[in-house]
Amino acid sequence: MNRLILTLCAALIAATASAENMGIHGANNSTLPNIGKVIEVAEVAGYTYLHVEGKEGKEWIAGKAAEIKEGDVVRYSTGSIMRNFLSKSLNKTFPEIRFTSAIQLEGAHPTPASAAAPSPAAAEGSPTEQPNVVESQVISALDSGGYTYIEVDQNGKAIWLAAPKTTVKKGDTIRYANDGASMKNFYSKSLNREFPALLFIGEAQVIQ
Repeated sequence: MNRLILTLCAALIAATASAENMGIHGANNSTLPNIGKVIEVAEVAGYTYLHVEGKEGKEWIAGKAAEIKEGDVVRYSTGSIMRNFLSKSLNKTFPEIRFTSAIQLEGAHPTPASAAAPSPAAAEGSPTEQPNVVESQVISALDSGGYTYIEVDQNGKAIWLAAPKTTVKKGDTIRYANDGASMKNFYSKSLNREFPALLFIGEAQVIQ
């Protein structure tokens, strides 16, 4: 009997320790692949900037306003990474920041995919994730600061994309996934130009 009690106590302690250790190193069946502990929070104009620490180290992420505080553990989607991003509201340049469309407290009920913002021209700083592949014809292209800014015809409408430096020219047809961060009134210091709307993509593949 005593051995049985000791065994049950040991199992209970192990289960409790496992639950308490779910934080950064744990896993659940959430659809959000990244997890980190919040070490700094900045709120501006309806958006939340978080400095998080995860298994891969520290990084800044940004998304729609959320009730998150220092010490919380959050999950977030992959989104898109921008380098040397200047936040006018914070008057701060981030060497690298990840714009993500979904940030949730660890253990919170996942947000249905249908609830994600559908517009590729969302408000400044607000990323949208639309995981469909698009083919568009290039109208013009500019290289600057390690990026290629590509103007394309998408269903009869001209839109601007930004991708890691790519060899592309007017008349090319490119394929890309429009699952990155969409920015409104984005100012490029290197080009000294403001884009009314700009979609950051991970890759632009020339197919013609």
